[in-house]
Amino acid sequence: MSRKNRQHKEKIQRGGKYEGRKNRRSKYRKEKKPLFKASQIPFGLIILAYIFVVTFTPNWMALDTNTSKFMTLSILNILSFSYLLSRREIKGEPGLLMRFFDTRAGIAYGAFMVLVLVSFTQAINIHEAVLQFTKLFSVFAAVFILSVILMRDIRYVKMIAVLGTLLLIFDSLSVFYYIGQYIEGNFRSITDIKSVYSNKNILASAIFVKIPFAMYLWLYDTKWLRRIGIAGMFTGMLATFFLATRGFYVGLIVITLVFVLYTLFNYYREKKSSHLMVLGTYLGVLVLALVIFSLVRANLYPQTTARHTQAVGTQLATIQDDARESNRVSSWFWSFDIIRENPILGVGAGNWKINILEHENQRNPGFIYLYKAHNDFIETTAELGVPGGLIYIFIFVFVFWNLIKAYLYRDRRTRRYRHLFLAGFGLMFYGFDAFFNFPHDRPEIQILFSLYLAIGIVSSLASDDEESESREDIPANPPEGVAARRGGVAKILSFVMLALMLPSSYILYLNFQSSKLQRVIYQEIMAGQLSSSADLFLEEFPWMPNLSVWGESISSLKARYLIQEDRFQEAIDILREERTNPFDARREYYSALAYYNLGETDSALVFSEKAYNLKPNYFRNVQLLSRLLNEKGMEDKIYGYLGTYLDNNRDNANAWAFASDLYQRAGDSDRAWELIEEGVLHNPNDSIVQQQHQRVYFQRFIEPNRDMLEEAVDIYSQGDYEAALESFEEYLEVVPEDPNAERLRAFSLYYLDEYEECIEAIYAYEESYDPHPSLVNLRGVCYRALGDIESACRNFEAAMRMGNASGESNYRRFCQEED
Repeated sequence: MSRKNRQHKEKIQRGGKYEGRKNRRSKYRKEKKPLFKASQIPFGLIILAYIFVVTFTPNWMALDTNTSKFMTLSILNILSFSYLLSRREIKGEPGLLMRFFDTRAGIAYGAFMVLVLVSFTQAINIHEAVLQFTKLFSVFAAVFILSVILMRDIRYVKMIAVLGTLLLIFDSLSVFYYIGQYIEGNFRSITDIKSVYSNKNILASAIFVKIPFAMYLWLYDTKWLRRIGIAGMFTGMLATFFLATRGFYVGLIVITLVFVLYTLFNYYREKKSSHLMVLGTYLGVLVLALVIFSLVRANLYPQTTARHTQAVGTQLATIQDDARESNRVSSWFWSFDIIRENPILGVGAGNWKINILEHENQRNPGFIYLYKAHNDFIETTAELGVPGGLIYIFIFVFVFWNLIKAYLYRDRRTRRYRHLFLAGFGLMFYGFDAFFNFPHDRPEIQILFSLYLAIGIVSSLASDDEESESREDIPANPPEGVAARRGGVAKILSFVMLALMLPSSYILYLNFQSSKLQRVIYQEIMAGQLSSSADLFLEEFPWMPNLSVWGESISSLKARYLIQEDRFQEAIDILREERTNPFDARREYYSALAYYNLGETDSALVFSEKAYNLKPNYFRNVQLLSRLLNEKGMEDKIYGYLGTYLDNNRDNANAWAFASDLYQRAGDSDRAWELIEEGVLHNPNDSIVQQQHQRVYFQRFIEPNRDMLEEAVDIYSQGDYEAALESFEEYLEVVPEDPNAERLRAFSLYYLDEYEECIEAIYAYEESYDPHPSLVNLRGVCYRALGDIESACRNFEAAMRMGNASGESNYRRFCQEED
């Protein structure tokens, strides 16, 4: 017996008539209940604040907008939760707060937060652990608050879906506007598109993760809201194509496959053509978006080879190639190493960026580090251990499982199923973002996560019976005998939540203030000039956090400025207390630099060697270490360090020039020549390598044979060009690369009337060196002597444009008269 027939039979047995969904709606309209009571309006305003205030909070001159937005979120949590506790219905039904933990997802989320606190025991940097907890707790609090609001009136889900879809359309339209600007040449690159977000990737995430709101309206609403849903899907997919984020291309492909299977299974079960129409509409919207993107890209985009302007298939084909050299993929493998080393409790919340340097520093040649794993699931497991990672995944799994159960065993026409569909697909879209990026550190994306999870949790509490379908709220409904106990626990929970919200908000405020100062430093570093006074940062940086948003310790930032101002001892004093990250070599390098400038070479050598052990591929420290060892007369160790460095960094032209120069100064011209020859092989077009190559060549070949060259020049000066030619050729057999000798040889050929050989000699010269004005003019003279006036004038004109006076004279005399 079907569920509908069973409900019908039970209703008749109770002496009544079964009311289908349409009958219930008609009855509800006849009762003329208001859409929302006036007392419920504040709840709607709170939801609006979570969606819009957090999303549109500006950076307020901070380096990263996430600092200002997390601060805003924490303040909004305090205000919203305080208001909830003041409401009469919450006071009268305190057990309602505990219903959050009547769901498996709610229990898993609570356990997850407990494990975050437990992970503090493993954290190297407790400041970062605390800061990370405040961010995670602020999101948890938002989910909790939104869940309580939806328990009071589940109809807010529709409002959330409408607002999410409208915001999706707004974001997408902003993308289309900037694409138009890019086509017109007013925008440098597609990667610069960011709208109201920090960068293109966050904008792409915000659009992609909002698409389920539009799908919900399209599938489960009527008339004009369905049209808005289709418009949201189309604009969202089209904007996703334009933003050229490959992870979301993959996401669209996988989710499309899931949706195709979902609708086909629906058709198999019910044999209704409406399911095929749904599938056709979805695929039609997707294909239309792809076709429009392809036409615009092919016909309107500026001609460029940039990856972001290529076809979708071409971009997807680059994933495998980029993965081989990607730091992101490397960070995943390093993270697996961390997980194997710390499987139970992890390395501590917020400490992934600390521990990853133990692995990254062995390869990374610079101080620009990975501060996120670009995969929230991997990073969470590394920080909290395998149990924490599994619990985090189960937050998603429990919502998906409720959706699957409702799909297989319940009436899919109920409000509960529709809401579970929105929550399940919303978390699926979010999951793709979390797999390729780090949305847990982006408040505007965390709000979307909070909305989807809150809807999933509240929908899990609802039932499918007739009474639940007609109710607006989820009753507290505690088991018998535990109502009073639940009320007491709810009061303790409320106290704990507020007790955590207040300090969290303060810490996030300090983080925001620190980020404003970090922005000043970052801009000056990028400009190549530290122009601010060190005292500004010594006095203004708050005590929390002790790392910048990109992972550099605040003490190191201060030391940069102190060293710039020759306040070396102050820099040493600050760095001596530095304990933020034992794997970051900046403390050791800046200490070595400060000691070196103070003339304390023993201390400088100690810290420079420590820096090398931590970060062997940082060339500036290798240079400093080499100078220190040279001063100590420890040349053998220098060569060992340099050899290892060059083996791993063959594309560093400065390193080859430095190593060659070091051997050259030590009098080992043979080794200096071998190194610079190899340097030219790996960096053939680098000017620094070429200059060093010329210096070593002069010392190794030209200088020892100077007498031969001077003798040949003397013979040339005497006008004996035949003997001079013979002398230059003997010299060039010994010293094959001397441009001065090659030029004089060419002139000797000219004076011997060997015009064709002279021309060949000049062309051979230009294969190795830049064209010389006097030789270009000489080639013209030779061509004129051979009767080739056209070639002669072409060379005279070229010499004239290079500033050669003889070339100008010859051009005016022989070429203009010819004209």
